[in-house]
Amino acid sequence: MDYETILKDYIGEFGRFQKITAFCMAVIATPMGFHSLAMAFLAAVPEHHCRLNDVLLPDENSTFWAAYLRRMNGSAPLELDANGEWKYSRCEQFNLTNALSAATDNRTLQHCTDGWVYDRSHYGTSIVAEFDLVCDRAWMREIAHAIFMLGFSFGGIVSGVLSDRFGRRPTLLWCILLQLIFGVASAFSPNYVTFVFTRFFLGVLNVGIYFSAFVLGTEILDQSRRTMFGLSMALFLVLGYIGLGVAAYVIRDWWKLQLAISAPFVVFLSYYWLAPESPRWLMASGKVEETKTTIKRAARMNGVVIPDKVYDLINGNITSDQNTQSTEITGRRLYSILDLVRTPTMRKNTLITAFTWFAINAIYFGLSLGAPELPGDPYLNFILGSCSEIISILLAWSTMDRWGRKPPIIASLILAGVSCGATAAVPKDLWQVSTGLAIVGRFGVSVTYSILPVYSAEVFPTVVRNMGIGTVSMIGRAGGILAPFVALLGKYWAPLPLLTFGVLSFLNGVAILALPETLGVPLPNTLEDAENLKSLGEKNLQNTEKILSEELQKTEKIEIYDKITVL
Repeated sequence: MDYETILKDYIGEFGRFQKITAFCMAVIATPMGFHSLAMAFLAAVPEHHCRLNDVLLPDENSTFWAAYLRRMNGSAPLELDANGEWKYSRCEQFNLTNALSAATDNRTLQHCTDGWVYDRSHYGTSIVAEFDLVCDRAWMREIAHAIFMLGFSFGGIVSGVLSDRFGRRPTLLWCILLQLIFGVASAFSPNYVTFVFTRFFLGVLNVGIYFSAFVLGTEILDQSRRTMFGLSMALFLVLGYIGLGVAAYVIRDWWKLQLAISAPFVVFLSYYWLAPESPRWLMASGKVEETKTTIKRAARMNGVVIPDKVYDLINGNITSDQNTQSTEITGRRLYSILDLVRTPTMRKNTLITAFTWFAINAIYFGLSLGAPELPGDPYLNFILGSCSEIISILLAWSTMDRWGRKPPIIASLILAGVSCGATAAVPKDLWQVSTGLAIVGRFGVSVTYSILPVYSAEVFPTVVRNMGIGTVSMIGRAGGILAPFVALLGKYWAPLPLLTFGVLSFLNGVAILALPETLGVPLPNTLEDAENLKSLGEKNLQNTEKILSEELQKTEKIEIYDKITVL
């Protein structure tokens, strides 16, 4: 007897146990959203110029900054910025040590010799101002971004292996505890190296929490509730982005902001009592007593009584013969990453899913990093940009259970591909059109981003689900790391980055055609189930059509009987 049958026939498909667990797993995405995009404010680049050696006043208010800019006249050269405006150089100053050379205008340029002055009236403090990550040290800021994304990549595979080996619950609990520790430690980083080190582990733990919670929530629900849970988790993640923007607006010092976004994980330590283990994983791992305990807990919370014969069937299904050490029982076998590519269908599904994650991350972060900064308040722009993702999530939600997983993904990827690719044909003077097409492309990618975690969880079987999602997520984060390098292609031809993203998106949409549709298909538990996923889907579709046909026939017979009765 499998968990799906127990769920439908005895526990109940969406009782109190499922509701509480699903909510707990979804709401934890909110503080994860804080950390995911925190570098937008922690590493904000304020206006800065060379510190003049005769200026000893504090540089923390707008009044001083306006006066300082007037003082720059004759002390620093003028340069054209990215917007075509003449401004004082941020990284060079005139050598004014020789009064004669200054008087005769025979001045030489030199790099900032006494550090920099930062305009703290807008951003307050950031690690850029704290550790002087500007000018010839500006690359260190980008390295901090890349290392955090590297932590995401590393965390996906590590947490996947640990979750499939030791369970979803212990992996989740340890990640929450360590996230709190490293989050607080990051706020008190005395130097750049310590900050980058702690941010790497925050990336590892952040993705570990997300996928452990996502898989656990998915596995306690029946197939009709997976879409609701997956997109609810995405909505809570976006709420985290919005909350980050609000918190950053209120808290302008980077270390205080880091403390504020880490503090909520204290509340989630309560998951030691709230979070159950996945019954599917327990059954697939051959853990008989733990399976019974979890199912009894679910039955008690849902207010139902499960007959003893059900526990006997569970015991008979997943208990091995004590006299034989057969490895043919699924729960006794230890699975590895090689199982993701060992069989033909699993290999195809893994490679295509990994390519999709890579492309989506590259396109999404590429469009975000490559777009020029919007005019206006950066905090408001960040919040409004995050709110726009809610529309894409709602669109994905409204289509996934109606049309399936594949059609919305394919349509959104082709839309993104055509939109980005079309920018190559837009004249330079019509920049508004190019910007609009790029926004449409990002919207299309966001739709796919919302559906992809749910779709991936349904493609991989229970015995390697966390490992599979962790692996493709790791490959996907590599796309996010490489995205800025694609943007460098614009030096050779301005539309080339968007054209590259367009081609990549279009090819990805075509590749998805080879994956099986999973709408209405029970979650595969074993590698054999995954191999037969397509046939299971066709069989489920045939059964659904048969049931609908029988119901239609019954309805027609009732109508005919009613007409005869009337006559």
